[in-house]
Amino acid sequence: MNGYAVHGMDLPRGGSARIDDGAGMLVYVWEGELWITQDGDSRDHFVRPGRWFRVESRGATLIHATRRAHLTLTAQMPENYARRISLTPGPGAAPSVLYDAARQHSSWLGRLRYRLRFLEKRRLHPGAL
Repeated sequence: MNGYAVHGMDLPRGGSARIDDGAGMLVYVWEGELWITQDGDSRDHFVRPGRWFRVESRGATLIHATRRAHLTLTAQMPENYARRISLTPGPGAAPSVLYDAARQHSSWLGRLRYRLRFLEKRRLHPGAL
């Protein structure tokens, strides 16, 4: 598991997280059980303690705790590893944003650079989106 541990989180049973444009990120389950589904993938993935899941989709990846879970998100780079990551602690709760790459860039020039890099990724890998 080489990379940067970018988020550690506890999800209660029924809690969920959403990763947008996070291809390459690793979801490692320490406790509990997760159900993971991705844009463009008809399979459902169930990940148990001691196991991991590599995000392949450049679209949305949904993570749902079927039991109370503790997990770590790892990325290959310390920033710009996803467009956005949000967490919903349970049914009916409002989601909170854990990471928004566009907000990580304080100046308009930094936000423009980020947007251009995102568009370049999209141009180079159109089938992955």
